[in-house]
Amino acid sequence: MVENQDELKIAEEYLSEMLEADREGDYQKFTERFESVDSSEFNEDIFLSDVKQMSEDLGQYKKRIYLGSLKTLNMNGAEKSLRFVWRGFYEKNEALIVLGIHRKDGIWFVNENHIS
Repeated sequence: MVENQDELKIAEEYLSEMLEADREGDYQKFTERFESVDSSEFNEDIFLSDVKQMSEDLGQYKKRIYLGSLKTLNMNGAEKSLRFVWRGFYEKNEALIVLGIHRKDGIWFVNENHIS
């Protein structure tokens, strides 16, 4: 049985939206599930540069296989915080996909997204 099934459904939905935003080059769509974004650390130019580099290195996203979840330290004010990990298959290569989410005031937010 998969742990955190309800949270996994939310993470899957958010990840699908973010992968679609990557494909479309849509910064607004990519960041809409974050509680906040520090534009000095991550802005539209950085996003577009990352998307271009990922496309060159990995190619087009094809599919993913869920590997598991990790509990994380709760962020300030977070009710619950989890990270989910998938094996991502791309046109040219494979990568680990990590998506962190936390619940605050009953709303789930993305707090981490890494593809490596």
